Amino acid sequence: MSADEDDYLSDKFLLDTPSTSKPSTYSSLRKEAQKKAFLKNEQNKLKSRRQRELESREEGLGKSLFERAKEEVDAGLSSGNKALSIMMKMGFEPGRALGSAGTIGDATVPDEVPPSETHSAPSNTVNEVPPSHDPTEPLPLNEWAGRKGIGLGKRARSPNAAERQTKLAKADEEASHHDFRDRAREEYNERQAEARLLPAQRSCATMDEKVGRTYHALWLNLSNPNTFPPGLIDALSLHGGIIVPTEPHGDSIQSRLRRQMQAESLQPLDADDDTPTAKPAISAVDQFSPQCLEEAAQFLRLQAQDRLVLVLSYLRKTHFYCFWCGVKYENEEEMESQCPGPDEDVHE
Repeated sequence: MSADEDDYLSDKFLLDTPSTSKPSTYSSLRKEAQKKAFLKNEQNKLKSRRQRELESREEGLGKSLFERAKEEVDAGLSSGNKALSIMMKMGFEPGRALGSAGTIGDATVPDEVPPSETHSAPSNTVNEVPPSHDPTEPLPLNEWAGRKGIGLGKRARSPNAAERQTKLAKADEEASHHDFRDRAREEYNERQAEARLLPAQRSCATMDEKVGRTYHALWLNLSNPNTFPPGLIDALSLHGGIIVPTEPHGDSIQSRLRRQMQAESLQPLDADDDTPTAKPAISAVDQFSPQCLEEAAQFLRLQAQDRLVLVLSYLRKTHFYCFWCGVKYENEEEMESQCPGPDEDVHE
């Protein structure tokens, strides 16, 4: 190795190597760029008018009366503050408390001074006055927009006649909407109960006839005159004033004529009044007892939903039959254990 070449094992290469700093990652560079951009935007951002007004208001409230008066005089806006000039004439000086120096609340004068102390005190001493703790600055203006006393604040404007009429009309419209919805819902429930009542009464009549019963008021249906025994329609019209339509829904002319001919053929022949063997016709009311007529009239006056409830309750208690299940159980215990309940909702 020649003398001009440096030894690579010497410390020369290590000392002359520049110190390497920690390499910056992409996220750190991005955060630093975002920070610089945010600071630059804050410096260049124009404040809104409301923000400038709030800052000027806070700055004005933070200054005392003396500072504002001095600034106005220096700026040449006014020759002087009248209130401050009156206070100056009364002896007030900025930085001192109100009142004379002799009337200080904290200074206490002893009631009796011992004579020994009066003789021993030198004649050239001056009574020292303790420093005053009274406020030297005016009270700040604190505005509070919270609860107000009686009589303060703006009174709410009372509605005029047009607004009252509009409000009443709106309330009537909402009430009519509610009434219409209620009526529509009630009519739908009534039609649904009427459609379910007829098959329930058929099941009731079938099960009653199996046990030997020939009539029950729960069988009667105003939409089907065939459910009424002969003479009961006339008896109900005379007893309770209930009018039952004599023509079922969907009857043809031929069926009505056939029933009329059968009724006329079954009527007895008119006998002469002079014949001693003539018997008076039995009145329609006398064919049924008053209790039977009253029971039938009360049942027919009910709504379809109430009549359906009575029929279904009779089927469950008497025949152990559930209309919603469509099953006739052997006894009450079996029905209670297998049937979910008497209502339609529990069968879903």
